[in-house]
Amino acid sequence: MLALMLALPIAVLWWAGVRAEPLRLAPPSVESAALSEPMRAPVEATPPQTPPPVLEKKQRYNVVVLGDSLGDGTWAGLYHVLRKDNRFNVVKKSRVATGFSRQDYYDWNEAAREIAADTRMDIAVVVMGTNDRQPIVRDGKRHALFDDEWRGIYRARVDDFTATLKASGARIYWMELPVMRSPRFGADMEQFNEIFEDRAAANGVAFVKTEGLATGADGGYTAYGEDRFGRTRLLRAEDGIHFTMAGYELLGDRIAGAILADIEGGAVLANAAPPTDRPVTLSVGEDASDEPEKAERYDMVDRRPGRSDDWLWLGATN
Repeated sequence: MLALMLALPIAVLWWAGVRAEPLRLAPPSVESAALSEPMRAPVEATPPQTPPPVLEKKQRYNVVVLGDSLGDGTWAGLYHVLRKDNRFNVVKKSRVATGFSRQDYYDWNEAAREIAADTRMDIAVVVMGTNDRQPIVRDGKRHALFDDEWRGIYRARVDDFTATLKASGARIYWMELPVMRSPRFGADMEQFNEIFEDRAAANGVAFVKTEGLATGADGGYTAYGEDRFGRTRLLRAEDGIHFTMAGYELLGDRIAGAILADIEGGAVLANAAPPTDRPVTLSVGEDASDEPEKAERYDMVDRRPGRSDDWLWLGATN
């Protein structure tokens, strides 16, 4: 009888255990899961460099300059440098107050397709970035300047634009943004340069450095310095961003040197002597013909207060 009384509770407990839910373990926390993950090598940030395509020798090249207001001035300087070399027709396709951030305002990839449809681009010179210090809005979502999402979208737009130019057959020369007077603005331009140089290496595009141009002995900003003929001149505009004509000629000379090095191993330019003082006249050739180019006076671009293109043209004569 005593044995029966002891066995009954044990049987009840056994039956309850059979009917009970099996034991469930809680999933590991994020921290413990991370600790259990194997260590992974960091993702390669910059793909291996690929050499730019060879620039084919031709009797005449269309050099198309694309970019913002800084591109406007670079076109002027490049024209001055190459104006006596009959192999080059320097074409202005820049547009002030534009960039890659505000694709809703001006889509540079679409613009490049339209330009390529009506203008032969043997060489494309790109100067971009001074207007892009702003958020990017895509699909109703706002991405803050330089955050991860912003960088991803911006890099993709640079790549798309580059691919469009390459599809046209153009050899691309992407110019590094120069030193700026404002430390804060200059620091942002350095971040853009890092993006441009990285994508140039990834896409097989020539990245033209501006190091040492219109800079002081310490490599920093200076308003005055030597022009391309060794004369001390005012090189920068009063906004600390843009240049005078003497300064833009320095930029143009650096780009022209890179182009000529690719064409003929760095030949000396035809206009080696300083030009005489006279009003500035520049080519605005819009097509690929070899007809004489109409000369027009290059005037100040439209100024938009508060933007990087709010500047005064100081190089009315050369």
